[in-house]
Amino acid sequence: MKILLHPGVLFIVGFVLNGIAWTVKLGPVFSTICLLLGLGLIFSSIILFIIKVRS
Repeated sequence: MKILLHPGVLFIVGFVLNGIAWTVKLGPVFSTICLLLGLGLIFSSIILFIIKVRS
């Protein structure tokens, strides 16, 4: 269970950042940064989850 904690937290933070990017109207620069960081965290958490399950 402890092995899957890190990818789970990364996924949740990425999901929140992606939600902020689509809902908060603070400007295109802030939205783009949140969107790119959120998507990066989501994809990296999926890859890290696969790596940790296989090993």
